[in-house]
Amino acid sequence: MLRFATALLATALFAAPALAGDRSAPTADCPQGVLTLSVLKPLNNPPTPAMISAWESGNKCIKIALNEVPFGQLADKISVLAAATNPPDLLMFDGPNTQTYAAAGILLPLDKYFPAGLKDDIVAPTLAEHTYEGKIYSPGTQQASLALYYNADMLAPLGITPPKDLDKAWTWAQAIEAMKKCQKGEGDNVSVWGLAPSRFGNATPGFVFRDFLFVRTFGDPKAPPESSLYKTYWGISPDGKTAQGWLNTPEAVEGAKLFADLFNVHKITPKAGIPNAFQDKKACFTIDVSYFAAGLVNNDPGFKWGVTPLPYVRTPVVHTGSLTLGVTAKSTNPDEAAKFVIDVSTGKIAEDYNRAARALPAMKSIGARIEWLKEYPLNIFQEEVEKWGHPRPPSAHFAQYDKIVSDALRDIAYGADAKTRLDAAARAVQPLLAR
Repeated sequence: MLRFATALLATALFAAPALAGDRSAPTADCPQGVLTLSVLKPLNNPPTPAMISAWESGNKCIKIALNEVPFGQLADKISVLAAATNPPDLLMFDGPNTQTYAAAGILLPLDKYFPAGLKDDIVAPTLAEHTYEGKIYSPGTQQASLALYYNADMLAPLGITPPKDLDKAWTWAQAIEAMKKCQKGEGDNVSVWGLAPSRFGNATPGFVFRDFLFVRTFGDPKAPPESSLYKTYWGISPDGKTAQGWLNTPEAVEGAKLFADLFNVHKITPKAGIPNAFQDKKACFTIDVSYFAAGLVNNDPGFKWGVTPLPYVRTPVVHTGSLTLGVTAKSTNPDEAAKFVIDVSTGKIAEDYNRAARALPAMKSIGARIEWLKEYPLNIFQEEVEKWGHPRPPSAHFAQYDKIVSDALRDIAYGADAKTRLDAAARAVQPLLAR
């Protein structure tokens, strides 16, 4: 019954207007017929119709067929690739899962398709995230980083002016003090919170992309590799196989306690989600990505707002990683699929997308040409990627690491002992990583 259900799921998943590898009858313009490449992608994400149209106009004998699913279903859909008899040629997937999919044999390495100079053009966090065992599986489509947004109208009467330069970034002690001053009310009678609740994941505390940074900032990548400071910063061993002694160092426990203190000691942020807390003037600050700025521009919240670099403790650090495009290992058209990936991830098609979406580019050359990436406030996000950015801890078992660490941080925010809970998380994830 299980095998039958899996087969049905795989069949349903990859049903599309045209099957991967379909060719039409030969024509004068296309002697081998028109080839159809299929793409599995999340709804409302690239490759966009504009990107596809631009590429098809230069590749008259190839068409792109989309199979779109809600983002929340994407990982589950990809996980049944091995059971599919006719998988898509191309996947749009979440970058932190690159090593997982590569190790599982789902993705095709693309090194041999890279034109000269492309590898050197990829920003460092993207290259690190999309490399597994020395092979590159995607050049990257876009990037992301986190910064601290603030309501300038609320802060001005308090004489608080957040910094706009990375080298003047607040420490978390300074940020917490500003959040306390800005908050209105206490206990059950808070009308304005110092810091908006997380809107990532399921909108509860702990999501690794945002909240594990409270832990990593207590580390130091320049410390001796055998030191707990070094291990805290990386959160996992370089081979992605060891969490014990990396996830639960004394400094990591300090970071988890700082995170918990936001809720339980300083009481400047709620545990329960408040949709649109920042936009609705129910919070002075919020931690968010660069795309959030576009939303504030397009839907004026009715107040002046600004962006300041993400605060830190010992070492500034932001997580990077975004959706990216790759070729499936089982594609029967790897050359054509790889050409599509590289063409839409680089050059004019990628630049036009980055401009239209206000996305951070994965290519240094594109970033150098986009003028507003050098202007406040988006320059902060771009500079963070370049100077502070690192992928979420890379591993062939990132999905398990991500869930276990997120659950631990959430429990700590809700009052669990930081050391006990991080020790338990390290024990739980260690056998999974060592597989």
